[in-house]
Amino acid sequence: MTACGLRLAGCGFAARQKKIIFFSALLLGAIGCSGTVPEQSLRDEQARMRQYRDAYETTAAELAAAKARLAALEKSCSAAR
Repeated sequence: MTACGLRLAGCGFAARQKKIIFFSALLLGAIGCSGTVPEQSLRDEQARMRQYRDAYETTAAELAAAKARLAALEKSCSAAR
């Protein structure tokens, strides 16, 4: 270990950079080695995302139809006056 230990305040710039890179590599390694997502979990998540997307598209289509109906009603009301 260096004279400045784990503290970053007493170290020079190069030593701080080395420590930051080292601890970042450790963190990324720990995240990367945490395991893979099981296949069933992945399929469940994809199914949920499809449901959300389908619900969004359905709502968007219903909204577009309602707007078109409102425009037609407004047009017929203004033509009747």
